[in-house]
Formats: sequence, structure tokens, C-alpha cells
Amino acid sequence: MRRFILSAVTDSSHLPPKITLLERIELLCKTGVRRIVLREKGMHVQEYRAMAGEFVSICRRYCTIPVISHHADIAMEYGTELQLSMDELRKGPGIVRKVRYVGASVHSVDEAKEAESLGASSVTAGHVFETDCKKGVPERGLPFLKDVVDSVKIPVYAIGGIDLDVIDDIYSTGASGACLMSTMMNSSEEHIDSLVRRCFDINRPVFRKECLALYAVTDRRWLKEGESLASAVEKAILGRVTMVQIREKDLDRGSFISEAEQCLRVCRSYGVPMMINDDVSVAAEIGADGVHLGQDDISPAEASESFKGVIGVSAHNADEAISAYEDGADYIGCGAVFSTSTKSDTKALGVDGLRSVAKIARLPMVAIGGINSENAIRLKGSGINGIAVVSAIFSAEDITEAARELRSISNSIISDDRL
Repeated sequence: MRRFILSAVTDSSHLPPKITLLERIELLCKTGVRRIVLREKGMHVQEYRAMAGEFVSICRRYCTIPVISHHADIAMEYGTELQLSMDELRKGPGIVRKVRYVGASVHSVDEAKEAESLGASSVTAGHVFETDCKKGVPERGLPFLKDVVDSVKIPVYAIGGIDLDVIDDIYSTGASGACLMSTMMNSSEEHIDSLVRRCFDINRPVFRKECLALYAVTDRRWLKEGESLASAVEKAILGRVTMVQIREKDLDRGSFISEAEQCLRVCRSYGVPMMINDDVSVAAEIGADGVHLGQDDISPAEASESFKGVIGVSAHNADEAISAYEDGADYIGCGAVFSTSTKSDTKALGVDGLRSVAKIARLPMVAIGGINSENAIRLKGSGINGIAVVSAIFSAEDITEAARELRSISNSIISDDRL
């Protein structure tokens, strides 16, 4: 699924009275804006550098993507994305080897192609509609944006005069996102929330059996110092995780909701389905894509009365798998396949037991329990649609690389023709 990212571009001259730039940035992060570009063209470099430190800190607290504009040295210092003009990219094309993600602002198809040839990771094309920022300069329009999208293989973000009424038009061109400046700087929190929710809806994934290929289940006990659950989830998604379940049993409800909402912003921006473990009310409240139920929870039929999303059920044997189907579940999680520290009181089902359940299960099925990169290959031919993993991803020193390796293994063992 194509991801569609909502970005804010800062310009403190558009701020309402008595509102500081950092206050506005925090509001944008809290509301769920996925990416923020610190533009501030008129700011002295020393002031910008000082601002950048606080800006990056706020963004990372909310797992928002921080982007430094123009100042390559500052982007390298903080390890952020970098946004450049075409002139800046032309003068220093080697920067693409020093900064992991470099975007370029373009105003024509030829510039977009040139940016791509110079190694840019994305282009921001505009201005698409009339804007007060460039009074008197004619808009380039949606056909221009569509031409840019069709001319390059890298993501294209639209900018210029964009608001809620044209978000769907921007998406229809094939663009990967929309960048808003004055609207983000001076609109109400309610209006920004409406923009975020519209983009959430655009990115809402459709559940298919392929979503089970590599299913990551969280466990905050493995978080490293300074790492948030949302950032760990994003690292896993970058490693090609196809579905995420938030399973944090030691958190109180308020803390769980806060964590889950941040994770949902990340998952939704990548079009990856996010499930809530056990709690139907939380899933419904935050608008999660689904809920995963255990045998001691309410039935799928009962859950569907108050929640209209994907419903998964844990099954440990053939009878439970059949009941899940009859009660209206969308998929089953079967295990524990191998012994696991996550559920020490559960007897391992084994590969033969897994295979026996798969033969009679009438739903897509993901294997779970003690699965890692060493034993996953043993599941080949068992009839599963994917593997669910906890510690083999989240305890890894490099979460992205661990997920990437497991996805490769999963692809080799999945029964493509099942259901």
C-alpha cells in the first residue's frame, strides 16, 4: 500500500500572537502530524542551531519525523532528514552520501528528474495551488503534480495552498504526501486534527492474509535506553514487518492508550495494520485496525457488536480454531509452537501440532511462540500464512535488520495457496 504522509513546514511569521514556534511544534506532534520540516529561512544560523536541538527533541518524544531545512551540518549533527533547494543539491551532490535521507524542492518535471539523478530520496513539488506565501505567482495545478509523480520513482510530496478540501485530490495524483505551512502554523488544533484524521483514513490498511507474513508483537521490556515503543515499532516496520500488535499487559489503561496512539500514528503512516491485545474498548477508542483476543476474552461475535475492525483469536488446538471461525474471527494465532519466555505456563504445540491445526483451520493462520531466525525455517510446509514474533525482533540490537532477516525467512515458508 502506498503511504501518504502529512507534513508540516514551519514559518514562525505565520504564528498566532503569543504562541511560540516550539509550542506550535509540540501541538503538531501531539495532534499526530507525522513529519515536520524546520524551515525558518530568516533565522540566524546560531539561533537555528539552538532551535534545532529542541525541535528534534520534541519530535522524537512523539515519534514524529524531524527534518532540517538547508543546514546539512545540523542535519548530520542530529541524524535527521535534510531538505534542500535544487541549487543547494546541485552545488553539493555529495551530501546524499553523508545524510541518510535528502529531499529536494522542485518546480518542474525536469528538476524532479535531475534531483532523482543526483540521489535525492524524495522531491517536494509546488506550488500546486495559489498561496499567500507566493502572492501573484500562478499555481502549477494538479496536472503538474501528476506529471512529476509519473516522471520519477522516488516519493513526491505536494506543497502550496493545500488544506483539508484538496487532500483527496493530492492523493489521487499518486503523491506520497502533502506539506502544509501556513495552515499548520495558524489553524486551530481542531482543524489540524481533522487533517490528521483524513490522512489516517487514507492510509487505513485493508486486512488480507498477506498481512500476517511477519507479525510483530510488542514487549516494552526490551526497549533500550531513550527508545520509545513507537520508535521501536517504526524500526520493525522499516525491516518489512507486515502487521503489529500492541501487547503491554503491565501498563495501566491511560498509559497503554497513550503508547498505543503513538504507535498507531506510525503504523498508519506506513499502511501497516495495528492490533490491540485483548482490550476491545481501547481498540475502538483509538481507532485501531483490530483487536486480538485470547481464549479467556470475549468471543469474536461479542467483540464485533462494539468494534468494527479486524478480529484475531488465539487458538491452541483444532477445536479452538474451528470455534474461532464459527464465531466470526478474521484470523487465528496458533501456538505456542516452541517454548517461550513470554508464556512460560503454556505447553509447546510443536511443528506437528501446528500442522494439524492448519489442516482443519478455515481462517488465515499465523504461528506464534518462541519463533526466531534459527527455528523459523522448521515451519516450512506447515500450512501457515506467516509468523508472529516478539523477542526475536524487539530484543535485537538492530531491530530493523532482525525484522528484515525474519521477513526473508517468512517469505520462504509461507503457504501462498492457503485460503
